[in-house]
Amino acid sequence: MQSYYTLIASLPQLPRAFDDGPIPISAAALRHRLSMLGHHDRQIVQQVSDFFRWDRQPRDRSDVEIRETHRRLVVEIRHPLVARLVHHRFEMRMLVAALRCQRDGSPPPVFPELPLAVWIQRHWDEPCFRLNDRFHWLPRFCQSLDDHQPRRAQWHLFTELWNHWSRWNDHYNFSFESVVLYVARWEILHRWASQDVDRGRQRFNALVDDLLQTGGVNC
Repeated sequence: MQSYYTLIASLPQLPRAFDDGPIPISAAALRHRLSMLGHHDRQIVQQVSDFFRWDRQPRDRSDVEIRETHRRLVVEIRHPLVARLVHHRFEMRMLVAALRCQRDGSPPPVFPELPLAVWIQRHWDEPCFRLNDRFHWLPRFCQSLDDHQPRRAQWHLFTELWNHWSRWNDHYNFSFESVVLYVARWEILHRWASQDVDRGRQRFNALVDDLLQTGGVNC
């Protein structure tokens, strides 16, 4: 308990919202603080970090690979909170993938073996799969997709993840679970901030391309 207290006390407070200001701690500094954990706890945190690293990779992996990854993680993960965290993230990932396929007129993906998958397949032809009452953020997410505002849709998804995991954190106080949920929410901050950087870089590159074309320069 003392080691958790010391670690958590050393971590800067996360913002109230994931899009509220800069990230309060760098990845390198966070890794250094997490080195205060014991070997077993570090392994669990590494498991969480590895999952998020896999989760943010490009979408070119197959449905079968995603399903097999989920099956493997169910077997490997032993910590209850980490299992809940991964399960919740897989549900959100599956729901977004299903909505994308539905709007593209594609068949349902090969889902991980989750109860939500059965419901989605049963209500495939219905708006938002009749899940509005369970996922209150879903109508806003779907509306953003209909309005061709993927950035706004992503904001609604991240808001749901952030608020959900923040509510979980309210049940813990200076514990290992607090550390895990700090890492999980830091990942949201990092992904959102990284998107801002990527969008800025894309805008800059587009301006450069326009200048080159205007000046008659061929690359």
